[in-house]
Amino acid sequence: MWRKVFGIPSWLPDKEPDRTQRKERINHLFKQLNDLWPDIDILVIAQNWQDFKPIETKNKQIIKQYKPLGILGARKTLREEFLKLNYDYIIMLDDDAKIVSKNEAHIKYMQEVDKHKDGFCFMHKEVETEGFDPYVPAQLNLCAISKYIYSAQPFPDIDPQKNEGFEDSIYACLLHYKYHTREFNPPKEIKCTQFGDAGAPSTWAYSTRRPWNLLNNNTNKIKKYIRDHGDLPSNYRSMIVKEIEPPKKLADGKLGSYLYF
Repeated sequence: MWRKVFGIPSWLPDKEPDRTQRKERINHLFKQLNDLWPDIDILVIAQNWQDFKPIETKNKQIIKQYKPLGILGARKTLREEFLKLNYDYIIMLDDDAKIVSKNEAHIKYMQEVDKHKDGFCFMHKEVETEGFDPYVPAQLNLCAISKYIYSAQPFPDIDPQKNEGFEDSIYACLLHYKYHTREFNPPKEIKCTQFGDAGAPSTWAYSTRRPWNLLNNNTNKIKKYIRDHGDLPSNYRSMIVKEIEPPKKLADGKLGSYLYF
């Protein structure tokens, strides 16, 4: 059996009720990990946690305290911390993830990981349509990546918070085409969803208006190159379209439209 660790980038906002709600979501996830896989350690990039402590678990908890790093910064920091430790695999989760396992699929999932020494695995959509991304929307939930793959391939420097593109979708595409011989599939009866209630923002996406067309276009251009060539272009940052000027506040205090090249 390979030495495995769950890797969770987490950020707690300052304002209420958002902070309390996100604490509840983290505790819900920790309880699930305790119930399903109590023998696997938990590594957290804990941004702005301050005095917050999650519920106790049978899992060993490795809590690394950081100031806010941003989405890309948290991903990169999680990778760096994992590579310092003595584990063979990291299984990533967002801090608001919810795991659904039927017919002991959670056991079968870990058995599948143990069959693949230097591989990686993403959750798949129930129905795959030709020409579309085969993975679930949050590609890095229950994504198992071996130390071999994670050492060889860091995250591209693409920051969604700067409206450059979706880093998780590009990374999943990159591994899928560059290391296709090392990819394996999970049991179909295990899934990972996220809290969908609108009481407090689940992620950065709901906290402000985002230029979705720009983000999608940038992402799709880079993914098309990866599909055609099996790797990132050496000048992939030149493919990222930038906004001409920042959004302006409207009369209602909300952000207006973006202008682009």
